Amino acid sequence: MDEDRTTFWLEISDKISENVERTISDARCDPDLSIITKMGADGTPTHKIDEIAEDCVIKTLTESGKSLVLISEEIGEIKIGDDDAEVLMILDPLDGTSNAMRNMPCYGISIALADLTSKTLDEVTLDDIEIAYVKNFPTGDAYSAVKGKGALKNNEKITPISCVTKVSDATLCSYVYRAKSERLSNLCSSVRRMRIMGSIAIEMCYVADGAYDAYIDINEIVRILDIAASQLIIKENGGIITDYKGNPLSSKLKLTEKTSIMATCTSKLHENMMNYLH
Repeated sequence: MDEDRTTFWLEISDKISENVERTISDARCDPDLSIITKMGADGTPTHKIDEIAEDCVIKTLTESGKSLVLISEEIGEIKIGDDDAEVLMILDPLDGTSNAMRNMPCYGISIALADLTSKTLDEVTLDDIEIAYVKNFPTGDAYSAVKGKGALKNNEKITPISCVTKVSDATLCSYVYRAKSERLSNLCSSVRRMRIMGSIAIEMCYVADGAYDAYIDINEIVRILDIAASQLIIKENGGIITDYKGNPLSSKLKLTEKTSIMATCTSKLHENMMNYLH
């Protein structure tokens, strides 16, 4: 993607984020904000707050005048614009819905973009993500990355604060709901500390900037939609990200695609974690 198009889509991502954040704030007085309105296209319950966020994104994209394919948590896959789609946008309009409904300060938006001018929709994978944008609304921290050009936090180059190489020194985040505890017990009992905030997109960005040393989910239930942006941000800042078996992530960019995940700040920590798990 050339520089002008990259700049345009980064600016649109920022505009989308601002509009969604404002819309959610304006809707706080709605007593029905937390009700379940339907089952989303991804098979999980959709709350009214999710629909409000997604509708705001679609409106902003429609007004942009660009043609694209959008894959989003609630609505599924849709085409926006009349011309041939130039990009695929993978969107989670509100990552951390439960946190948002309870006003806990870890929820936001995740946007990833892949170029469709040289590949078809069925051909693109996680490797083809070229632009990533994640924002934590309560803190105002915005993470972004452009493939091959590094990662930013609040428009400044991210300088990782972590150089941890051993599990015993690590701060780990793991999605442990219905986890296979026998696989994780050795690792979880050996790490220095564990954190679970409830927003995978944001927490993976914490690996990129060194607030966490690692993020892991071994159950193969992580949706590609949730990590499409943050996985690029980690890689562009020198982190390591694979599946549970150590394979590079190369899933198709489909709503139903899921994976396991191991994301670490350093290659030595990744290797040490693999030893504990296997």
